[in-house]
Amino acid sequence: MSALGWQILTLVRRVLIVLLTVVVLVRPTWGAAPTEMRTADLDVLVVVDRTRSMVAEDGPKGEARMTQLKRDLKALSAALPSVRFGAITFGGEVVRTEMPFTYDTTAFNAWVDGLYAERAFDGSGSMVDAPREEMIAALERDQERFPERRRIVVFASDGENTREGVDQQSFAEIDDLSAGGVVLGYGSEEGGRMPWDDERPQDGYLKDGEGQDARSRIDLANLREIAGQMGLQTIHRTTKETKELATEASTWDSEMLTEKTSAGGEVSRAWIFGFPLLALLLWELWGHRRRGHEAEEVLS
Repeated sequence: MSALGWQILTLVRRVLIVLLTVVVLVRPTWGAAPTEMRTADLDVLVVVDRTRSMVAEDGPKGEARMTQLKRDLKALSAALPSVRFGAITFGGEVVRTEMPFTYDTTAFNAWVDGLYAERAFDGSGSMVDAPREEMIAALERDQERFPERRRIVVFASDGENTREGVDQQSFAEIDDLSAGGVVLGYGSEEGGRMPWDDERPQDGYLKDGEGQDARSRIDLANLREIAGQMGLQTIHRTTKETKELATEASTWDSEMLTEKTSAGGEVSRAWIFGFPLLALLLWELWGHRRRGHEAEEVLS
């Protein structure tokens, strides 16, 4: 190679050394680091009644059933760290999966905060078995995707059916798809009045056919029948204390699983550029030695 060729090659090599050095110092990152996470083997499916009766004011000290329910769900999530929560709601006409199973308890609690009952006269009566098909589908999907996990059902309602001429379907099929859970009952036998609008208390309360304040009453017998079909316990919630929920949750035996996750953040890729940089530096060192030997030969 001519002297000019060697000079151009040396210049290119040194430019590359400078560029690669800058890249290594910047420490480029991309991708996600696979890490291991220890989690409980439980997936908790929460099913919530959003019918208008859930704002009846016959909870502890006259608070709305929905207010009590929200406090209970937050206590339940606090008592069950490292589990996955999913949520289904139902009303007079609409049943929907509000949240797929997730480890994000912050998102779950935010969803709980945003829970609200449907408006007055949404739909033409309601049935407590409305979410049955959605529950079965959600549990079957989860079982197919994660057969190693155990599924828990938390069913929260006042148990009241207001649609006439319709028989309630059995929940027995869910017994084979779940490993436990609880049916939470809200309301009292005396019943409570239901405001027209949660945000406009001045509008008063719903009226019955005789012009009196309509009252919603818990159907505890129906809730116990549903719980029996699913093989679960029933807890009639009559207090603001949530210790009973934590105690019940502690009976849902769980094991810890080690799962792979990419939540460890981006990975530094500087080493990729370090190898060619090292090769160029060795080449540069060899060039210096070669020129040193040539200078010694000239002087001798």
